Amino acid sequence: KLVDSGEAATLEEAQQVLSRSGHQAALQGVVERGDAATLEEAQVLHSQRGRAAALQKLVDSGDAATLEEASKLAGQRALAASLQKLVDSGEAATLEEAQQVLSRSGHQAALQGVVERGDAATLEEAQVLHSQRGRAAALQKLVDSGDAATLEEASKLAGQRALAASLQKLVDSGE
Repeated sequence: KLVDSGEAATLEEAQQVLSRSGHQAALQGVVERGDAATLEEAQVLHSQRGRAAALQKLVDSGDAATLEEASKLAGQRALAASLQKLVDSGEAATLEEAQQVLSRSGHQAALQGVVERGDAATLEEAQVLHSQRGRAAALQKLVDSGDAATLEEASKLAGQRALAASLQKLVDSGE
């Protein structure tokens, strides 16, 4: 009917149109029942329920013992699928290379987010800010763990550890 009326060019396109309209109707029903105030809230709720059902299915099938384990397993499977997709598309030759591509793209997306939030004007500024925040977090971790009493002491300790690691690398390489 959709193809005959010209609303869709192919049966596949007609299926997509029907699917989208069904999804919109389901979201509207969530709003009308009062479970969500807006279609956006309904979409979030729908996604959360879908994820919960998928995780429960992993537990019920015996693939995972707990919902937490199911969440980890789902994440691992999603990552594996993403990596394989990069290899299959030719964007990466190996799964290891795909991991690097994915990591770089995630890092770039994070930097772009910093720019879009207005925390930095350029990607270069965002990289500097990202590095500064990472260093600050690492220093705070040294203080929190008790390895250093102050951030200044943590900075010195981090410098000493970096120097020791560099020297060890030289020794290990035979230089």
